[in-house]
This record gives sequence, C-alpha cells and structure tokens, in this order.
Amino acid sequence: MNPSAKYLIPFLALALALALAGCSEPENQEFPDEPRLVKASIRVGTSPMENLPLLPAGKSNTQMRPEDLNPIKTLAVFQYDPEGNFVLSDYHDYTNNGQSTGEMNVQLETRLAAYNDNSTVCLVANMPREECDSVAASCLFLRDFQDYTTEVPYSGRSETSLGYGLMESSYMSGYYEGPITEGMDISAALGRIISNVSIGISLGEGWSYYNMPRSASIQLQNIPRKTFLFPPDESDYENIRIERGHFNEEDINTLSDSEYAYRYYYVAGFAALDSSDACNLHIQVTMNNGSIRSTDIPLGNDAPGTENRNYTIYRNSNYTFNLRLVPAMKDSGKAIRKGSQGMEIEIPL
Repeated sequence: MNPSAKYLIPFLALALALALAGCSEPENQEFPDEPRLVKASIRVGTSPMENLPLLPAGKSNTQMRPEDLNPIKTLAVFQYDPEGNFVLSDYHDYTNNGQSTGEMNVQLETRLAAYNDNSTVCLVANMPREECDSVAASCLFLRDFQDYTTEVPYSGRSETSLGYGLMESSYMSGYYEGPITEGMDISAALGRIISNVSIGISLGEGWSYYNMPRSASIQLQNIPRKTFLFPPDESDYENIRIERGHFNEEDINTLSDSEYAYRYYYVAGFAALDSSDACNLHIQVTMNNGSIRSTDIPLGNDAPGTENRNYTIYRNSNYTFNLRLVPAMKDSGKAIRKGSQGMEIEIPL
C-alpha cells in the first residue's frame, strides 16, 4: 500500500461524516405543512344587469337570447392563499356535455384549502376549459390573476373587425375573500364582463325638407378587444394599453321624428381615462339633397355635456343612448332634455 493511503482513507471518512452532519436537519427545525383540504359549498348566482343613464332600454331580436347570455354553463375555481400564492383550481360543466343551456344558480360541492386568514377564491363562468387551464398554469400569484386580460368572445371577430357587437359566449366572474373552514358555505355573485349598449337615432325639430336627414349609418369604434377577468380598479388601466377594434357599420335606412331606430351591441367593460380613450360612436347621415354630414360622439357612463365627464363603461350594466338629430345652429352644442322615450341627447349636424 502507498504509505500515504493509510492517512488518506481515515481523512476521507472524517470529511464524509462532517458533511453528513452539516446536511442533517436541526432537531427543532419546522417546515410549513401542505394546506389541509376541507369540504366547502360554493353557492353561485348571476348578478342582474345594472341600469345606467339614458333609459329606457329598447328590445332587439339581434341581441343574445336570455338562455345564451344569463346561465352558468361552466364554472372554473381558482384559489389563492393569504399571501397571494396559487393553491388549486377546479372546473365544472353544467350543460351535460352541451345537452342543456346551463343553470342560473349553482351549488358546487368542492374541496378548498383551509386558512384562518383571508384566502381569495376567484370564479369564472363560461370560459373555455383550455383557457382556464392556461390561467391556472400561468397565474401563480393573485396579482397575476388580477392583471390577466382575456380576449372578448365577440361573434365574427377578425383582425380587422369585431363583427356586429354580438357575443359567442357570456363570460362572467366574481370572487370570495375570507377564511376557509371545514363545511363552510360560500356565496358569490357573478357579473358579466360585458355591458349592453343600445343606440337610438331619431329626428329632432327644425329641419327643412331638402336639408333633412334621409338615412344614416353608425359605427361603434375604439372598442376593447380584451378585458380583465378580475373586477378591475380604474388604476389598473393606467399602465396598460388594451388593444382596440371597431364593430361593423350598420345602416338605418329610415329616420323618423316619432320613434327611435335602435341598434344593439355588447361592449366589454373598461375604464377610459379621457375622451380620446372612450368608446366612440361615428354617425354619417345622408340628407334629402344628397349631401353627407357626419359627427363623432364619445360614449361613457355620463351623458355628453356632464361636467368632469366619466367615460368609463362599467361591466354588467345596461346603457341606452337616445340621440335626436337636430339642425346645427350658430353656437349650438349637444344638449340633454327629457323626451317622450326617456332622456334624449340632441346632436347638431
């Protein structure tokens, strides 16, 4: 044997023993336990649409049927712990694999992680399973979920258009924040991520025959292609740019001074920080003499002419804008008055 070997072997043994001792756990060291899963019942219903200014709303045979807009067809559950870390997700189908229209209210018997401090349980209805799985994989923190924006499912959307303002599906969302204990009942209300926007056009007084509007086309512009799943604060829009698009033009072939011609749209809720960021209604009118006139009207939660006007479109709401076209006079401006069919906005042309 090499003379140095008899010293090397004991040295290696000692070094190994010291290394193992260094890797051993301290006797009193504590590690966090996995969260304990408990049975819980989640009762979920849909919130009614809130009626906002310039009502009454009209009816339309082009709007989504109530059985398409209102029911809960699927429900995804995402839970975050008190520190905002992702814990679990779940997904349920209430259409019997497409055989029924879904439920207006559901009671989900599930298992959630128990916490004495506030946990956040996020709920999303009617979003495809594939996207829900993607959210669970990518939103590892509550802040990620709050920042997540989804493509609004406008029917007939393309790279150049958002169709005619109809929806393929009605996404809804809501959340619960609080402790989670064994056997508890949780109640949550879901709100739609979109709002109903009804546009009514009629003729005001003061037109001569040859200068009277004969027909019109209207187009809603600057419409958000995406929106937040989690109910956002206005500040959430300050550092983000939501991609916009427009709906297709719609013709109104006959204009009347006795009734409104209505067109109906679904618009994703969003906070517009100023008039340039607002949803814009473009109106182009053909007069009896063949001339063309046009105007643009920023829409929002407040009517035109309101001081410090709020241009936000709040989600899960009904908006009706009754617009009465009047001749443009010197120093004329948009005026609001009480009409036979609710509040009216006079639009000078």
